[in-house]
Amino acid sequence: MKVLIIFSFFLFASVKLSAQKNNDDWNSMVAAEYSFAKSATEIGTRDAFLKFIADDGILFRPTPVNGRKFLTDSPGRPGLLSWFPVCAKVSINGRMGFTTGPADFKKDKDSAAIWFGNFATVWERQSDGEWKFVIDYGNSCNEQNLSPLEYSNVLPERKNEHKANNQASPDELFMIDNEFNRNEKNSNYVMIYMQYINEESRLLRDGHYPVIGIEKIAGYLREHKGIIKLIPLGGKISSSKDIGFTYGRIEQVNSNNTEARYNYFRIYKKDGTRWLIAVEVVGRIEN
Repeated sequence: MKVLIIFSFFLFASVKLSAQKNNDDWNSMVAAEYSFAKSATEIGTRDAFLKFIADDGILFRPTPVNGRKFLTDSPGRPGLLSWFPVCAKVSINGRMGFTTGPADFKKDKDSAAIWFGNFATVWERQSDGEWKFVIDYGNSCNEQNLSPLEYSNVLPERKNEHKANNQASPDELFMIDNEFNRNEKNSNYVMIYMQYINEESRLLRDGHYPVIGIEKIAGYLREHKGIIKLIPLGGKISSSKDIGFTYGRIEQVNSNNTEARYNYFRIYKKDGTRWLIAVEVVGRIEN
């Protein structure tokens, strides 16, 4: 009996410590997002992006490019981009996570916003322990009334945990993306989505508020039919194999036989043994 009690105690302690560490990782990532947004008000949007982007970070300008090189080669522009997270998740090992929420743009800090939208960002902890973002994309929509995430800005010091995040291969996520290429005449397009979403999944599309949950996503997809072909271009999976992302291009033939090209960016989160779409952003590539 004593052995069982001792074993139970240490099991409980281990679970509690693991949960505390995951909460600390979540807090530090969300704190990095808020620090990023604050930096934009202090040093400008371009310089803030340069401060927080990883060396291999991806931006869409308008198609995927190395964001650091693009920003370094581009002059800063006037205006203030503001944003805050409303949803954030972090991997079990605290090496990768994502944030999403609303954004707006003003000509200057004293003027009214002239653009509204949403962002989705994947963060990765670097070898020095700092969070940097590895991909960022968003959409345009009308103004939203949302509450920002609360977090603790008193963060514990991390010691001897600053290891590189050796990602697993994203091939299994590419295989899921390619599943959507089996949608002959859109007959099973919605059905395929249903296999990879849950009530927390959200789609970000221009001109729409975030579409969240199974029923709303299914309704949106039925109203926006077309034959699509997904072409994955890149992605990553955390070393704990529970959060990852893909990005690429969509070629679509619409119901009126017009053709269009889009960027796509998907954030995946594992639910048990299943990969599910946590956030999907699709934006049209203008000719």
